Amino acid sequence: QEVDIVVAPCRGFQSAESTLAEFVDQVLPVVTFAISEPRLSPSDQAELREIKQKFSLPIFFLRIPEAGSELSSPKNPPKDNKSPLHLQLLDLEYLSPSSPCGCGVPGSSMLVEQLEKLRLLSSFSRQVLQQHLVEAATRLSEVHGRCLNIFINQAFDMQRDLQITPKRLEYTRRKENELYESLMGIANRKQEEMKEMIVDTLGSMKEELLEDAASMEFRDIIIPESGEPVSSKDIKRCIQQIQELIISRLNQAVANKLISSVDYLRESFVGTLERCLKSLEESWEGSVHPPRGLEKPREGSVHITSNYLKQVGIGIIQRITWVSPPAITSEWKRKVAQDAIESLSASKLAKSICSQFRTRLNSSHEAFAASLRQVRA
Repeated sequence: QEVDIVVAPCRGFQSAESTLAEFVDQVLPVVTFAISEPRLSPSDQAELREIKQKFSLPIFFLRIPEAGSELSSPKNPPKDNKSPLHLQLLDLEYLSPSSPCGCGVPGSSMLVEQLEKLRLLSSFSRQVLQQHLVEAATRLSEVHGRCLNIFINQAFDMQRDLQITPKRLEYTRRKENELYESLMGIANRKQEEMKEMIVDTLGSMKEELLEDAASMEFRDIIIPESGEPVSSKDIKRCIQQIQELIISRLNQAVANKLISSVDYLRESFVGTLERCLKSLEESWEGSVHPPRGLEKPREGSVHITSNYLKQVGIGIIQRITWVSPPAITSEWKRKVAQDAIESLSASKLAKSICSQFRTRLNSSHEAFAASLRQVRA
């Protein structure tokens, strides 16, 4: 049914392997190779080697007598008396040595040297098609097995996730709550310690701040080189920039000391929390995006405590008064910085730090809790 017979053109026009290449990917080929001489010519051998290398197809070889002659063979030929053609095909590895006649071995080529055995082409074709059927069935079976393995593994993973993930979520919630309570406790009880720390910090870096203020260059303010007095507006801007310098330096110094004072939390709470989150995030990889607030930790995310503290601003300086616009000199800048430092209220700064810290801590805690609820849902 639906069989096409293709006769390859002569070699001078198109090679047999080129003809095969046009059809082999579109049909199930049953290849026959007719030979009219007792032996294969060099061009026959070269052609067969090329076909075997490119396609590895079994071939039905048929010896046909020349026109006007008769192909005959002894009535009872010796079993081991192989024809030259048979030996050549053995050398080309088309015929199987295990089959003396070169026929009947599934998947191998077949040689027929008597015309009355042409009927064997039917069984050869059946073997070739059976071989294609076995290969296709084997591949389908492999795909079927892989699909079943995927479904089985997914089912086991899903069952495991249903058991493990809620426990991980609860453990994460508990560790974050412990971290929150610890940090909140620090904010509530360390206000007096913070006040003393601010006083000590100011004392240790006062001279450095004064030197930096005396040598600072103002932004967007033109100072007359002749030492002439500047406008009241520019004086206010100069004072403001000096205050900003002092506040930013003090803010960084205080934040660093606060970080080191709660450094033990990194391993006991933050490290554990990060590892727990990472375990949860691995289950989200490739499936769903993690909820906002539980994104994959960025570099340095272990310093959650540090981020809390570094975001806390301190900036309470009582008003600095001046009588008349002076000339902007290093001595004047140093004097403004001196007044700003002396006017800082350590108690108000400590109270402000604790208040801001609690506010930001509450906000982060609530966002984290909302994210966990989203994951659980």
